[in-house]
Amino acid sequence: MQKVLNLLLQNMSEKNATLLTHSLNVAKLCTIIAKNLGMDEEFYYTAGLVHDVGKLLIPNALLDKSIAIGKEELEILKKHSYWGAEILKLLGLNEFSTIALLHHQDTSDLPLSVQIIAVADKYEAMTSLWRQYKKPVSHKEAIDELWRMQIFRPTVIEALAIAQMELITKKG
Repeated sequence: MQKVLNLLLQNMSEKNATLLTHSLNVAKLCTIIAKNLGMDEEFYYTAGLVHDVGKLLIPNALLDKSIAIGKEELEILKKHSYWGAEILKLLGLNEFSTIALLHHQDTSDLPLSVQIIAVADKYEAMTSLWRQYKKPVSHKEAIDELWRMQIFRPTVIEALAIAQMELITKKG
């Protein structure tokens, strides 16, 4: 599995540095959440790395767009979840395909594994500088938005919020 992961990461790096940075950040956040929930940190780190692998098939011009995207572009971008699940199946990483497929579904009945990735993904997107079309928000604003969505298990948001507060406290 490590060879396949290395190949995927290399392709992400060559395709789009922002894609790789986002995936690495999501992987780190997933590890924090998993640790605080007493779950398999290595599994969630890997899931975070590969959750957006379908974006390898999205044109860079769309990934790097500095303004809000239109309806047609959004439809193309949405396909990355399906494409990612299919790529992971082809590579024998079936245990991550459902996560890739469902991580953008905004519904409260998602499996816990998908919720962990989705929370980390949304938090990272909201707080990061890489989204050129939208300014980053603070830790508190991102956590508040996750609560407002009312689709994630409270334990998942709390696991992220506690860990992020610990990191912020250590920096200060």
